[in-house]
Amino acid sequence: MEKSGTNEELIYSLIIDDLEQTISDADKQLLEEWRRTAEINEKFYQDFADVQLNIEKLYHKNGFDPQLSWNTLNNKLELQADVELLEEPKHKSSISLWFKVAAAVLVIVSVGYYFMLGSKYVVVSTTQSDVVSRVILPDGTELSLNAGTIIKYDKENFNADRKLVLERGEVFIQVSKHKGSQFRIDLGDVEARDIGTSFNVVKNEAQASVIVEEGKVAMKHRIAGEQVLLTPGMLGVYNTETKQLSRMNNTDPNYKAWVDKKFIFHEMPFEQVAAQLKKVYKMPLIIKGDDLKSRKLTAKLHYQTLDSVLEVISASLQCKLVKEQNVYVLSAN
Repeated sequence: MEKSGTNEELIYSLIIDDLEQTISDADKQLLEEWRRTAEINEKFYQDFADVQLNIEKLYHKNGFDPQLSWNTLNNKLELQADVELLEEPKHKSSISLWFKVAAAVLVIVSVGYYFMLGSKYVVVSTTQSDVVSRVILPDGTELSLNAGTIIKYDKENFNADRKLVLERGEVFIQVSKHKGSQFRIDLGDVEARDIGTSFNVVKNEAQASVIVEEGKVAMKHRIAGEQVLLTPGMLGVYNTETKQLSRMNNTDPNYKAWVDKKFIFHEMPFEQVAAQLKKVYKMPLIIKGDDLKSRKLTAKLHYQTLDSVLEVISASLQCKLVKEQNVYVLSAN
């Protein structure tokens, strides 16, 4: 990015690049150094991230384009700042004004729905139809939230006690290295403690499970004290009915496909393939004919859109693909 303008404008640009995942390695290091310099810097970063995340959620919920809205707001504020400079030579920051207005908008539209700025806790909730949401915790840990997920954490004390509560849903976690307390996930009866890693966590009424991608995770029953240590490729499961904690090898190569859109299918019936695709892309998919449902697919796929995936699959299985009113329909030729 271009290193020009005031220091505040530079930081603003770095934060935006970071949240949009377009930041370079050098700028990422510069931003992290700025965040570590002072507590007020980290608070500004977290407040800005909270505002952007929740504004986008609210706009997605109502069917608007959040990026267009942000651009419109930004252009208006920059124009207003230029007018103020012409009329009266005061040292004002358009960035500060931009942030204050955005925060005010968030307070107005979010009360009773999504996020309360006055609360000690940050609560992030995604709907059943949401795309993957990205959240950055105060310690730099990155979360990817699947649809139908609720998490919360203590924003005022997080760096001292790095505890994330997963109420329900699915989260992929890339834990940031930190000199403070050990990162842990509250899953109700059990707790997952990170030992320098990245891992996937799922919680529903029947069970809580953890699949480790890198590093190690310790799953521990709060009352019984029972514990299992999970290494890469392992799955830990807590059954809420039997109260049993177990570990085994993970046999699902697509457990993380909802995050990275990477699929591995080996001689899998197309009906099962379609079920996984519908879950990841949140799009209706109909297969016509028992013969097509039972056809086996062997493939490695990595596409961001369902259109691209189905084009490849239809060619591989030699079937017909049509889209009818936002519903994909596959049938035998």
